[in-house]
Amino acid sequence: MTLISILALSAQVFTHNFSPTIFTLGPFALRWYSLVWVTGFLTAYYLLLRVARTRRIKGLTADTVDGFVSWLVIGTVIGARTFYALFYNPTYFLAQPWKFFFVWEGGLSFHGGFLGAFIAAWWYTKRAKLDFWKLADFLVIPLAFFLCLGRIANFINAELVGTVTDVAWCVTYPNQPWIEGCRHPSQFYEAGKNLIIFAVLLPLWSKKRYAKLKEGTLFWLFVTLYGLGRFITNFWRAPDLSGASWATTTLLGLTLGQWLSLIMVVLGAIMLTRLFQQDPA
Repeated sequence: MTLISILALSAQVFTHNFSPTIFTLGPFALRWYSLVWVTGFLTAYYLLLRVARTRRIKGLTADTVDGFVSWLVIGTVIGARTFYALFYNPTYFLAQPWKFFFVWEGGLSFHGGFLGAFIAAWWYTKRAKLDFWKLADFLVIPLAFFLCLGRIANFINAELVGTVTDVAWCVTYPNQPWIEGCRHPSQFYEAGKNLIIFAVLLPLWSKKRYAKLKEGTLFWLFVTLYGLGRFITNFWRAPDLSGASWATTTLLGLTLGQWLSLIMVVLGAIMLTRLFQQDPA
């Protein structure tokens, strides 16, 4: 049986029929996407504690890990929510500004969260006298992995769906009538992209390989690869279905997400070039 035949057979028997909720307990509901977020931050906390014990990052202790992760969470959530409110659904939040604080209802932007985390981490590391670039190099590794899981959670939530297509592996959403036609599983395209980035970065953190690199190399490599991958995969991603917003419009045929991703590629490439041009230490 050929690969195309297998994919076609899978498409025939598979339709999206997942619940975004893992379980409910009274008014509390645990959702897959929330689980990824919480697990991601807890994993970062655990890994940083392990790194602190190895003393591989100067000044990193259990106390500074507590403060760093706390500010990282705050910066990420505020940045992700603010960016989403401003650029993806401003009309909704202008009409109901208190909804800005209802983060559990969804509506977070990666680009905003990444920028917010960068600012918060930069501020805290300067205050605590930690090595920002070495921390950033380390953290983009688990970040890439959990971004992969996050896109799978997006698929379970039936959000960030792909464009309409007739490819053999397209997905239908019978329980979401507003999602018409068979769609590219673009969430998995992005998940695969993030997993590849994780596989590229992980070996570079080994002491032997990392010793040959300038601090900041892994971070800017992540920025470049993520931006490039996001730019490409977004060609198969449908506009935001939540309503009219800047995110649904295009400029020169590119979406807001693609323009932001291009900025990441250009900035990352410039910074990597500068790092490689530096004289050896």
